[in-house]
Amino acid sequence: MKINFTHDLALVNGLKIPPKLLGQLNEFKIEKSNHFNLKQSIKKDGYIFVRNLFDKNKIKLAREEVFMRLKEVDEIEDPYQDGIYSGRSSRDKIYTNRGEFWKSVSNGKYLREITNGKVLKKIISDIFGEPSIGFDFLFLRPVANGKFTQMHCDTSFFTRTTKKVLTCWISFTNVTIDKGPLFVIENSHKFNDIKEKFDGFDVGIDKNRKASIEEHPSEFAKKRNSKILTSNFYPGDILIFGMNLIHGSFEHHSKDKNIRLTCDVRYQPIAEPKDSRYFGKNPGGTTGSGYGELNSARPLNENWHIR
Repeated sequence: MKINFTHDLALVNGLKIPPKLLGQLNEFKIEKSNHFNLKQSIKKDGYIFVRNLFDKNKIKLAREEVFMRLKEVDEIEDPYQDGIYSGRSSRDKIYTNRGEFWKSVSNGKYLREITNGKVLKKIISDIFGEPSIGFDFLFLRPVANGKFTQMHCDTSFFTRTTKKVLTCWISFTNVTIDKGPLFVIENSHKFNDIKEKFDGFDVGIDKNRKASIEEHPSEFAKKRNSKILTSNFYPGDILIFGMNLIHGSFEHHSKDKNIRLTCDVRYQPIAEPKDSRYFGKNPGGTTGSGYGELNSARPLNENWHIR
């Protein structure tokens, strides 16, 4: 469904995005899926946006698997299937190690069938034109009201051993404009100054630098005569993009208390060297602190850090 940008309000850090700066992501029709078309699409747009890639029941099972764990720590209300934010948390009372708790949530059977299963692996292998493998370390994100993600590109996080890496962002709930969907800066994968700025920068090594672009998306897009592209996302929708595409998420400011649930997973060709931080039974993650380094390891009622 198209967004009415004059009616549906997009916010970042409490500031409204002017409707004239907003644009709609181009949808890729999965029936056109082959290596040439996928490669051309990601080269042109910097992303591939596919609706309803997964079986609806499998998405539902994965969503409810996560929601059940959040109910266990009193962060969502009954019935847990609805994903209503409670404003409370017993996470730290029940679990002494936040990272171990979030690792266990991120390793849910049904979740992994989506993130590391055959359906997603096929489309990403088709993009690469060779067999691919998904990272074991996931970035699962349940998001309550008031939170957003600053602009950044992924190259500083995931290209230590190979530059052949793709991110896939998966929606498990309705993520309408008021619930803080992902956005990308139009044609930002072609911004040479951004490539030069972040080329060789590794957030896990150079900890005195920030990977985030602190400028507000409105100002950033306006200066570059670009658009901020987004969509209303629904369960099973995905956005695949490369390491140089600038992206972030709008602020979740809906009037209801539904959390939005999404997940990021990275893929690379099997033949490329693997970054041990993101593979194995106990991956250390970007900083080596494991799942405890993630914002999602924090209770839903706690503020996020910014890298």
